[in-house]
Amino acid sequence: MARKLTAKVITDPTVEADRAWFEANPERRFRLRDPAPVEFKDPLGEPGEGFSWRVLIARLPDGGRLRLPVSLSWELHNDHAKDQHLKILFDQVAPAEAKARLG
Repeated sequence: MARKLTAKVITDPTVEADRAWFEANPERRFRLRDPAPVEFKDPLGEPGEGFSWRVLIARLPDGGRLRLPVSLSWELHNDHAKDQHLKILFDQVAPAEAKARLG
């Protein structure tokens, strides 16, 4: 007896959440949020004493987005981070190819 198998498309919920956030905040180029479980392929390791892992999202000119893990102080609240500060952070931690894509 043959079983009928169906494929499920599994989507990353963070992709949709980031898209919706940037749609609701069209003036913003950067977003800071907590990482989702197993969002990154490789373990991030320990963020350091008094720090936690966050995800810095950069919106690209073509509408795409880049995600970078960053270790930041617990005292910084995601919702208080302003674009001008996140741009400085992006410039410090992003690889050259990511900076080139941002334009």
